[in-house]
Amino acid sequence: MRYLAAGLLMAATLPALADGQATLQSGSGQNHATMEVHWAGSDLRMDFPGQDQAGFMLFKDGKGYMVSNMQGQTVILELAKLKAMAEGMGGGESQAAIASQQASEVTALEPTGETETVAGVEGDVYRMTWTDKGGTSHEDTLVLSDAAAVRELSERFDAYQQSVTGEPDAIATTLADRELGLLRFGERFRLTSLSDASPSPEAFELPEDALTMEEMMRNAISQ
Repeated sequence: MRYLAAGLLMAATLPALADGQATLQSGSGQNHATMEVHWAGSDLRMDFPGQDQAGFMLFKDGKGYMVSNMQGQTVILELAKLKAMAEGMGGGESQAAIASQQASEVTALEPTGETETVAGVEGDVYRMTWTDKGGTSHEDTLVLSDAAAVRELSERFDAYQQSVTGEPDAIATTLADRELGLLRFGERFRLTSLSDASPSPEAFELPEDALTMEEMMRNAISQ
């Protein structure tokens, strides 16, 4: 799950606003995770099949949310507020783990001359050297494409991660400069399906009967 989230943070930007659906996978064996993604305009929703407790993530009106089930109650967590709370409580270990998955600099991104088909889309294979925000250097193989749907999906993920972190990702910026989108990020994550089908508008609505994080905390204190 960590590598899936990390790969999704590293995406490119595209001005056009379209609709689509995709499935992504990360890892293998016990570390295997699947994510179903739907987007329409600037809205994005991410679901985790087979993980009922995980709920879903939503990017809507410029804000990132996590909607989950806690002790039988649906709760909406605004991720920027959750991040600020964690920082205020001195969550150094979790912040270090996140920093190790986010890029501060791309030092090399070079095509290998090879191609690879991912989710039915032919992309070009690149080798990339990058440094994470913890200062560690990494080398990975990427499969990139200039296909519109791939770039649109990448743009949504970059907008989502910026709503949470408040800052751009160096890999996202690099790919945007080259007008490329991400099909595969090493063994961290890959697309397994991609279509331009429009999802239902209801998919992007926050549940009406849910508690916010503030309401949940007030209820806990009053008990």
